[in-house]
Amino acid sequence: MNAPEYIILHTLAFDGEAGIDRVRRWHLDKGWSDVGYHYLIRRSGALETGRAEDEQGAHALGYNSRSIGIAFEGHGDHEMWTLPQVLSAVRLCDRLSDLYGIAPHNILGHRETGAKKTCPGSKIDMDAFRALFFHCIPED
Repeated sequence: MNAPEYIILHTLAFDGEAGIDRVRRWHLDKGWSDVGYHYLIRRSGALETGRAEDEQGAHALGYNSRSIGIAFEGHGDHEMWTLPQVLSAVRLCDRLSDLYGIAPHNILGHRETGAKKTCPGSKIDMDAFRALFFHCIPED
C-alpha cells in the first residue's frame, strides 16, 4: 500500500530512448515485481504509466511506501529536461499535489532523499523546478 506524502523525481540515467515497457523489462530483469516508478515522462513530454499510484514504488529507499516516483527519459548528468518534459511534470505534480495534499517542498529529487547519486542529475536544478511548481500550468 502507498500513502503518498512525497513526489520523488528521477532520471533513467540512460542516453537513449526508453519507454515504460523497456524500463519495466530492466527492473524485471533485476528480479523486481514490476517497474519501480509510477510514471515516466518521455523527452516528448508524453506521460507513461508504470505502477498504480496506490502501489508501493521501488525507486527511493525509505520513501517507497509514502511517495510517487516519476522518472524522466534521458540522463540528467548529460542533458537538462526538455521543455515538454518540464511542462508535463508540472501538470502531473500539480494533479498529484491536489489529490494527495503534497506540499511543493515535498517534491524532491532522488538525491535529496539521501541517495548517494546525482539523480535526477547534475544538470537538474530542483529549486528551479519547485519554483515553477508554484506557477503551475493549467491543463489544456
